[in-house]
Amino acid sequence: MESDAQRDPSGGIWSGDYLPVTLANLTIVAIVAFDGLALVAALPSIADDLGDVALLPWVITGFLAMSAVAGITAGPIIDAVGVRRTFRATGVWFLVASAAAAASPNMPVLVAARALQGIGGGLVISVALTAVGLAYPARLRPRAFAANSMVWGTLGFGGPVITAGLLSFAGWRMIFIVQLPITALALAAGWRTLPSTRDRPQRVVMDGRGIALIGALVAASLLAVSQIGVRWWLCAVGAATTIALAGAFWRHSGRADEPLVARHHITRFPLQRIHVTSGLVLIAGLAADNYLPLYMRTTRGRSEAFAAFSVLFLTVGWSSAAFAVSRMLERWREADAILLGSCVMVPAVVLAGFGIAQTWPIPIVFGAFLLMGVSIGFVSTAGLTLLQASASDREMGRVNSAHQFIRTIGITYGVAIGGAILLFVVGNRTGNVEVVRDVLSGDDVVTSGATLDAIGDGLVWVLAFSGAVALACVGAATVLWRQSKLCQTQL
Repeated sequence: MESDAQRDPSGGIWSGDYLPVTLANLTIVAIVAFDGLALVAALPSIADDLGDVALLPWVITGFLAMSAVAGITAGPIIDAVGVRRTFRATGVWFLVASAAAAASPNMPVLVAARALQGIGGGLVISVALTAVGLAYPARLRPRAFAANSMVWGTLGFGGPVITAGLLSFAGWRMIFIVQLPITALALAAGWRTLPSTRDRPQRVVMDGRGIALIGALVAASLLAVSQIGVRWWLCAVGAATTIALAGAFWRHSGRADEPLVARHHITRFPLQRIHVTSGLVLIAGLAADNYLPLYMRTTRGRSEAFAAFSVLFLTVGWSSAAFAVSRMLERWREADAILLGSCVMVPAVVLAGFGIAQTWPIPIVFGAFLLMGVSIGFVSTAGLTLLQASASDREMGRVNSAHQFIRTIGITYGVAIGGAILLFVVGNRTGNVEVVRDVLSGDDVVTSGATLDAIGDGLVWVLAFSGAVALACVGAATVLWRQSKLCQTQL
């Protein structure tokens, strides 16, 4: 059967041929984008209402962890029954989970509902990525990814304002209630328009052992990261367990008849380098960006609203670069854009580090984070385009799901490691990290000068870590560029 990607009529992603798919895909992205941006701002209100502040981080972490596991599980499902059927089931799942989160009577129930939401969110994003590869011809995929990034950027601007209004007039539960009509709209838009590569769905064969190993690996790795600077022995146990589970999954994937992820979906050229560069650039950029509001609110003494909007600069850079890459790839190779984006991250991180260490004007710091977003936009968009050009329709779900898993893990690790480094530095300098936890949870606290300096120094060390990761990303991108050029020469 001829896939949608093989039909190449004239027109862009907003033309009559692709408009219904574009609207459905962007609505899908909007669901997860709004959820991620709104929930961070709502955490203080949730803590005030439900208590159990110790469980508060799991409202976010539980979602991300389950999203990562569900995202990689989506691959075999999509390849067996098609994008359209998978989307219908996962959309309904996300709708029900959002309703459960809105009605949660206490924090444990909310954490459980968020975990269920994470399952739906991971599956939905995998559907969105795969739909781009199946619904559009190669020439339009960069523009489709750019449009997805623009949704994130638009919600990045409007999200804090919308969230502030909802929290002021209706409370945190309205964050989840608003998601219900958005999800319903996405279901209506994509119910019949999303592509389907299966006229007759095949039996879904789930690799139970593989899923269990991946789930345990994610849990062990998060444990290891969360214990950096807190309980080093537990961190070491978590790291050793993670390595052992990774080895066990690798052996299993080579022996199983139908593994969750086949080895060649990870190691085949150019997939391996795409996975590595995308994961590294996300870690480098997001390790520090998530704690920029804390720095602005404390060390720079800015208002809570000003601090909240400081994270927009990386998002704007990401979205702008994605749009630029969608045009550049008409003349450039994807490997060229990936290498350029990787190289941009290094000076951007250095500029941000010096700007914070030397207390340079805030616009310089924001400019540095804007450049970090540009780096992510180049690497991410060009990487996804090259990834889908290197995969067949029959494996598009598994290849995209494997990549999405790595991206989600990269984001999770970046945020977790950045927070661990920051708390470690503050703890060593002041002997008390609770003030940081209080500020992160939205409490108004009086912070000493020593603590303010320690928070700034901690963010500088986070950026030092980002710099090391950025250099590794440049190395991986250089190898990809050389190998791609060699392959092109041989052809």
